[in-house]
Amino acid sequence: MPATYGRHLLRLFEAESLLCGTGLDAPMLDDPDCRIMVRQALQYIHNTLNLADDPAWYLKWAGTLTDHFHGSTSIALLSAPTLGDGLDAFVRYFPSRIPYMDMQGRRDHDRFRAELFPLIDLGAATPLLVETPMIILQQHLDTVYGVDLGKAALSLSYPPTVYAARYLEYFKCSVSFNAHCNAFSIPTEWRSLKNIGYIESTWAHAVAQCAATMASSRERETLGQVREYLSRAFERDDERRPLPVLREVAGALHLSQRTLIRRLRHLGTSYQDVTDDFLRARVRELLTNDGITVREIAASLGFDNPANFGKMFKRWFGTSPGKYRKSLC
Repeated sequence: MPATYGRHLLRLFEAESLLCGTGLDAPMLDDPDCRIMVRQALQYIHNTLNLADDPAWYLKWAGTLTDHFHGSTSIALLSAPTLGDGLDAFVRYFPSRIPYMDMQGRRDHDRFRAELFPLIDLGAATPLLVETPMIILQQHLDTVYGVDLGKAALSLSYPPTVYAARYLEYFKCSVSFNAHCNAFSIPTEWRSLKNIGYIESTWAHAVAQCAATMASSRERETLGQVREYLSRAFERDDERRPLPVLREVAGALHLSQRTLIRRLRHLGTSYQDVTDDFLRARVRELLTNDGITVREIAASLGFDNPANFGKMFKRWFGTSPGKYRKSLC
């Protein structure tokens, strides 16, 4: 993946401390052709959490990222014919810059939602890595289209951060927590807004560059296929749904188990981590439906014994399913 974030962060943090544990150094990152592994990027992102005096430091930093900071993806966003075309390009191609994330665009009645899904457990860096692209989108809408951001909304899948009260300084829209997924939503009608900066040749070239970059992201594509297979496995209503094992998923993707393990490891994750992340997201979504009992949720996720589900849930969330459900109210 690109080392763009790392080069920018070197302006804010001392190099040796920032890059501790990554195997990288400043001269390596200065090379414009430098490509790094996901685990290296996540390591220096996590390092910033210990180095920064203010845990909310990244909110201001995200607002300083330049228009072309994300290469051809930024150019596509800026040069698109309409706001909708730009958003569709951003949603499709931005994850190629950050392969530990996936994005989806979805219409929900009179709203359009740009949804962001971590593909691996990002730990304490989750707010930083989720909110940064949301701030980029907000800035784009504000500076290029001048829309009333009070009509937009940001939903985050995690509990309020300790500095949540300060979000009013950085987000011009409403912000809610403990949602079933991370999403930036806008009125669907905004998608038809025309971009006065549209240049056909620039737009076509940027999209072509984005497509070429995305085609080379084999590991990220494999991770997305694993998540898609897990989703389909839990859509079957005619049978109990035990979690698919690694051998089954590898076979469905026409890969050897060793190849699948290697590709996931390249992204800094494992099949166990992917399934845990999937189940966490699934159970969080199901708990928002008061019409389903905890026992039924456990059974739907392949847990024959509700007690085992309770133990797993406490390991994931630090509390019981019942208490967690009440916290969502």
